[in-house]
Amino acid sequence: MKKFFKVFIFFICMFFMTACDNEHAMIGFSRTPFKKETGYNPANTFSAGDKIYFAIYNPKGFKTKLLKLQVFKKTDNNSEFGGYEYLYNRTLELTNKNAYTDYVVINTKGHFVFQVFDYTDFQKPVVLGIIKVE
Repeated sequence: MKKFFKVFIFFICMFFMTACDNEHAMIGFSRTPFKKETGYNPANTFSAGDKIYFAIYNPKGFKTKLLKLQVFKKTDNNSEFGGYEYLYNRTLELTNKNAYTDYVVINTKGHFVFQVFDYTDFQKPVVLGIIKVE
């Protein structure tokens, strides 16, 4: 019985000491559309010409109903400080205050950076995501 209480107190202490804060925006990539019925197939590596489904989620909600999506191609894969080539820019109009889902098609190979900005601040992205197209 004494061991049970020690283990119980240990788990209670761990619960309060190891809390996670999931209150930040996230972006997820998938090979299939994001649906409740079918789920999704998470991935960060895609083939050229495939549809790349993405979902942006912010549990706090976005400040405005408009987001700016920018996609850049990393031109030097061997260096972290290599150049970037501007590929895609689109304004997203939200129907849901917390989430947005859509897809893009990329026909060139390389590493790509997805940046999402809120329309109130174009200096700091709300969320960043990196994928690879082979």
